[in-house]
Amino acid sequence: MPILFLITFMDLVGFGLLIPLLPFYVQRVGATPEIITLVLGLYSVGQLIAAPIWGKLSDRLGRKPILAATSFGLALSYLMLAYADTLALLIFSRFFGGLMAGNIAAAQAYISDITTPETRAKGMGMLGAAFGLGFIFGPAIGGVLGGHDVTTADFTSPALAAGVVTFIAAIGVMLFLKESLSPYIRATRRDLPATSFIENIRAAFTRKVLAMLVAASFLTVTAWALFETVFALWANALLSYGPAQIGYVLTFMGVISVIIQGGAIGKLTRRFGERTLALVAMIFLIVGYAALALAESETAMLGACAVLAVGSALFTPSLSSLVSQQAGEHERGAVLGVYQGATALSRIVGPAFSGLVFARVGHGAPFLMAAALVIPALGLLALAHIARKP
Repeated sequence: MPILFLITFMDLVGFGLLIPLLPFYVQRVGATPEIITLVLGLYSVGQLIAAPIWGKLSDRLGRKPILAATSFGLALSYLMLAYADTLALLIFSRFFGGLMAGNIAAAQAYISDITTPETRAKGMGMLGAAFGLGFIFGPAIGGVLGGHDVTTADFTSPALAAGVVTFIAAIGVMLFLKESLSPYIRATRRDLPATSFIENIRAAFTRKVLAMLVAASFLTVTAWALFETVFALWANALLSYGPAQIGYVLTFMGVISVIIQGGAIGKLTRRFGERTLALVAMIFLIVGYAALALAESETAMLGACAVLAVGSALFTPSLSSLVSQQAGEHERGAVLGVYQGATALSRIVGPAFSGLVFARVGHGAPFLMAAALVIPALGLLALAHIARKP
């Protein structure tokens, strides 16, 4: 667990380095807000395609080789991004990076391999804490390297730094991470008949509870993608924030996430259960999006972001644990791959119209839409609980 935590942390530092900068990077090569968010969504197109494939391959070949190969691929994508001077090259580098980032399913399957159903939420929380720590250091470093002024921001240095950090993480996988699947299990699974991406999705959605959980996650993550892809543009338009200030805000949210996922999620799960935590998380998210849409000052913005950070920190490990409990031992990678594919689809759908709504309807409109999307997710999660009862 500690090695996977460290490797995931380093991967997310690399990813987080670019978050405060990417919208302005795309803007510099001539894109409008509507196009900017579409380009950001291409990363998730790659994840959607790759997540089920990497998950299934990790069931057959083992978690370690998949995590190593995709980490090296991510490092290469950041190197391409560092020298992307056209929209076409930037688009390709982000799409390729998304293909490599589909390895999250393998990391979650690794956690499922080494935990019991009773400790799985805590394990997923530790993985989430690694994400949170990555979002503490990554955006802060990326913002400082990028600078305070959007017009003179340095995009090459953060991308190169992201590539170096991710390359080191890949070396760490190869040298220090122990395989969680025994040779016998891997050999057994290689002898199983192969199933396609579509067959995996069809199998997942024939299970009523699993389908409801995936749908609830789809709506909730779509809402988060709306927030994520326009926040930098919103903060720049309303508060005149540059990459550095945006990085500081994201770091602030990451600190909250780490406190919850790294220390509190295990105790909270034992006391209240994953379903209750997920429901509470959705309420926090609805309130946070609505508050951000109405925010007109820095103080109001920070308060709304704090509420959103709490909601996100509670939601992600709780839903991941609930989904993993619906998978048999032989199919965890595949099921979690479908789940990650659904969340990747969310990150395509959200950016597809977030920029358009931001530019044509109003700066706060995407956040109101995000709040509205989480409301039916609450209902789906409640129905999933009812459907589980005999």
